Amino acid sequence: MTIPGLTLPPLPDATPVGLPGPTGELGGYFWRHPGEAPAALLLHGWGQDAGAMVHPARQLHAAGWHALSLSQRGWRGSAGCDDYGLSGPADLGAALAWLTGQPGVREPLVLLGLSMGGLSALLSVSVPGGQASRATHVMAVSAPTDLCAVYDTSSIRFLRRCYDAILTPEQWCEGSPVTHAAGLKVPTLVVIGARDRICVPEIGRQYAEAAGVHVLEYADVAHEPDEAQWAVIVRELVTWTGGGPVR
Repeated sequence: MTIPGLTLPPLPDATPVGLPGPTGELGGYFWRHPGEAPAALLLHGWGQDAGAMVHPARQLHAAGWHALSLSQRGWRGSAGCDDYGLSGPADLGAALAWLTGQPGVREPLVLLGLSMGGLSALLSVSVPGGQASRATHVMAVSAPTDLCAVYDTSSIRFLRRCYDAILTPEQWCEGSPVTHAAGLKVPTLVVIGARDRICVPEIGRQYAEAAGVHVLEYADVAHEPDEAQWAVIVRELVTWTGGGPVR
């Protein structure tokens, strides 16, 4: 899917950015911390853009972080065609190179992805030849880690129609993070909502077991956290990574 010629609307507290990607400019919003601080690259779900991750980005910024919310390929603000995260490894490599070149950015450097964004993040740090080696941690929220399993178990018919239209025959396997679980070497947290009807909790649990990583499961969270739920998740991220502000 291509969304040409659409720019992201301005936000009063963030700087709009455009950075070079493999197939054209990638756009997003940047919340810059005034001093030396850790940084997070935030990735939205399918059908969204960089504006969808405003709540966790602002919460991270308030905690003393730099935060870059990026529109994925083909969505408002970014060039190219959407391919459901298959190009994530190349695009996120370019985005992380830009982010680490910004003044005051230090480790930890975290990929925080929601849904398709979580899939992109996991692929980027686990597929052979992935270019996101700068990332020190990954947090994947409601990520479709096994595309076939999501298709078979989701109660959302629209998702099945989208998968039928978007995914290539090879992508069902190669585009599923569970296929590359053995290649995941970055500390990772898999966040699961017990009320998720798109990616049922068992899929996330199975991925975490295959990859040997930890799970955070929230009883009251559906597929996409609300602002208050994001605040809880962001606090967990900051504590887990040890990414407090420089005193």
